[in-house]
Amino acid sequence: RNVALLYLFGSGGGPALCSLVTYLLDLSGLSGRIIWRVIFFIGAVLSFVGLVLRVVTTKDARSVAKTKNPTRTRRTFLKNYWRPLLGTSLIWCLFDVVEYGLKQNDAAIFAADTTGPYRNSVLQVFFTRLLSIPSLAFAPWLLTRTRSKYVQIIGFIGCTIANFALAIGYEQLHGMTVLFNILYLFQLSFQSLPGVTTMAISAEIFPSAVKGTGAAISAASGKIGATLGSFFFTMLKDEGEIQGIFWTVTATSLSALVLTMILIPAYNGATLEASEALAADGKTKAAVHMLFSGPRDSSIQSSEDGMGSDNTTTEVDSDED
Repeated sequence: RNVALLYLFGSGGGPALCSLVTYLLDLSGLSGRIIWRVIFFIGAVLSFVGLVLRVVTTKDARSVAKTKNPTRTRRTFLKNYWRPLLGTSLIWCLFDVVEYGLKQNDAAIFAADTTGPYRNSVLQVFFTRLLSIPSLAFAPWLLTRTRSKYVQIIGFIGCTIANFALAIGYEQLHGMTVLFNILYLFQLSFQSLPGVTTMAISAEIFPSAVKGTGAAISAASGKIGATLGSFFFTMLKDEGEIQGIFWTVTATSLSALVLTMILIPAYNGATLEASEALAADGKTKAAVHMLFSGPRDSSIQSSEDGMGSDNTTTEVDSDED
């Protein structure tokens, strides 16, 4: 829910506000050299407000017991958790290629009438971002009804289908404003699902001792994807290859779909608890195996915990030797 709330404001309210501010400034009749300065000034003000909120509302994290050998812990983590880490990193990278690449260039994508004012394209961007907010609210609800992996699969399937339709029919659809906008909103709404799950899965599946490391590596990979998407999509846009953007998004979404099916575990809360308990006992290989064993019955997990409470584990898993 926390991740979903973050994504709701970051990818819903934020982009919508950005488009609205740009539209109103362009509508004001101010010169271009003044408009871009005002936009940067507003960005600076919002950044300062964010700084104040961070200082006022965020408390220092509680101190936790440090591991005796952090280097060895990270090495063991990378050795055994390479599969889910590779999955979360590559998928987050591919997703951010799509998300940031499209955000950077969606005004140009909507510029069907090149003779009209730029503000018309900005207004279209504003309404599509606004209309996609319900899907951002739907994503966390869906996570309470099914597995995170399945939600991510659904999202990438929707993105692949919508962008494939936009790619093959771009020349015809671009002149049909309503249908084009509906398809673009369709793919934007499905983006909301992996937008939430890429962050949620990375924050859930790794053991507590290295949870921050796993999530940080995944997030850093996402920023690499954001940089690549912003650069290459803008390059395609400058060359007039808008159709090529949709083909790229189709291929990227399809690749992320395949990686999700291969590298991301299907788990529930009981699975995570059992995997965490094994990792805490030093049984990292067994913890990874448990993570990929599928959803578990919570009643079975409770009975196993009850039996294990009378025994003391003295053996260390071979991967820790």
